[in-house]
Amino acid sequence: MTLEERFNIAADLVRGIVSQINDQLLAQLYGYFKQAREGNIAFSRPSILNMRGRKMWDAWKSKENMSKENAMEKYVEIVYGLTNKSELLDK
Repeated sequence: MTLEERFNIAADLVRGIVSQINDQLLAQLYGYFKQAREGNIAFSRPSILNMRGRKMWDAWKSKENMSKENAMEKYVEIVYGLTNKSELLDK
């Protein structure tokens, strides 16, 4: 199974458990997800009035210049740690 396939499975799993993930870990996952899908962030930081937007922006920005593959691998590792789903393992 390719890294991209494992990443897509992990993203589907997160959608099912998002309410059980704490905000800090959710922001970290968001940063890896966005870096893997879109690369470096290309817009300015949201206003102080948008605290959630700022937190997510900061999480993504902290992954700046990370390769798509590395971001995918980190995302999969975290989701595997949360779910212990064997389909996320590199076979």
